[in-house]
Amino acid sequence: MNSSFQTPQGNFRGHARQSVWAEAPDPELTEVGPGTPCGEYLRRYWMPVAMTDQVGDLPYRIRILGEDLVLFREKGEGKLGLTHLHCCHRNMSLEFGIVEEGGIRCSYHGWKYGLDGTILETPCEPPASQVKNRTCLGAYPVIEFKGLAFAYLGPPETMPPFPVMDTFDEDGDEMLPYLITSPCNWLQVMENAWDPFHVVYLHTLAVRTQFIDAFAEMPMIEFHESQTGDFYTNVRRVDDIVWVRVHDHMLPSFTQNGGHFPVPDGPRYFGRCGLSRWITPVDDTTTMVIAWRHFRDGDDPRGLTDRTKVGFGMTDFYGQDPDRDYEQRQRDPGDYDAWVSQGPVNVHARENLGFTDRGVAKARRLLRDAIRSVKAGNPAQQPTDNFDGVIPTYGGDTMLRIPMQEGRDDGAVLKEISKEIAAIYMSGDHLQGPERREFITERLKEYEASWQ
Repeated sequence: MNSSFQTPQGNFRGHARQSVWAEAPDPELTEVGPGTPCGEYLRRYWMPVAMTDQVGDLPYRIRILGEDLVLFREKGEGKLGLTHLHCCHRNMSLEFGIVEEGGIRCSYHGWKYGLDGTILETPCEPPASQVKNRTCLGAYPVIEFKGLAFAYLGPPETMPPFPVMDTFDEDGDEMLPYLITSPCNWLQVMENAWDPFHVVYLHTLAVRTQFIDAFAEMPMIEFHESQTGDFYTNVRRVDDIVWVRVHDHMLPSFTQNGGHFPVPDGPRYFGRCGLSRWITPVDDTTTMVIAWRHFRDGDDPRGLTDRTKVGFGMTDFYGQDPDRDYEQRQRDPGDYDAWVSQGPVNVHARENLGFTDRGVAKARRLLRDAIRSVKAGNPAQQPTDNFDGVIPTYGGDTMLRIPMQEGRDDGAVLKEISKEIAAIYMSGDHLQGPERREFITERLKEYEASWQ
């Protein structure tokens, strides 16, 4: 008998670590259904729930924050309605309802509902029946904006103004919506954007360059607070170009990042975002990424973007959906694989966070504080609290020609530059539109010149 094998040697601790699998998810941050602390917090915000071209002449069934709903376009003025799925008479699903002028009619007994859920007609009831005055169908307000349907699922008395960011209506910017569903909890999708360091490895060093080679360099990250939320500066040096990439973060789940395929080979002043994105929970274990891709002249010098690949279930940059075979996902994983493979609901007690996870830790801390504040009866902080009109944002790329400074540590120089650029961005918050862009651009040019 050949006994040539050797007993494995090493500090194997699988058995000792079995206890981690008994840990449970964090319900305060992950449970989104009606009546849960996180669910009630999320319901205080406008959030996208569908692409409007999903809504034709038939009702469109959706699920948002654990509630089964139906979205439809009434036949009069073409307004969108969003109601509970089941008729409040005998609970037939309104996905089989009849869309009419001013509302939707249940096909079982003909009860008709207005956009606000008011019962308009009960044709099978006798004329003296008062049933329509005693009840109503649950309904939520909807705003249609540039191909997306936004809904507010909270108490009417706390409904905030709809937040319009400065990136939502820029000259020369073509915005295309997309929607992709992931089979996992909303938090692990949302906090991926708070983790700039995964770009270095997952998107560049792990297998291949999925975006640009410059992402392989470890960035210097600084977090900044603004009147609307947080943003971080992500600074790298590429020869004599200092590239500052800025990401917006507004609770609960709105983010904007820089361009997807920038070329840091020359100055660029206050370049704007390539993506405006929300994470909308379907329920505790299903999530939608709903976003606009931005396409502007000059943003894609190498021609790597593709408008035809942006839409329902897809977008034009790698690794955001499951439309790759399993072997390819194993050999060349992307964002989708990172957040979905954490499991239906990630268990934080099994993690071991480090220095580079401080963005994720901050996001969880901010979110937990906000959830507890709303639970205590306080209003949710909104991006519209400090701005009556268009809301200034910062996401995008600035590239300044600043050579290495003789006798100075370049890390300290880059940190100084990133903080100053953040301050320059915020100094234009009192302005809007082209005036703000021109103001920030001129200040950036002056700052660049001060280093020559």
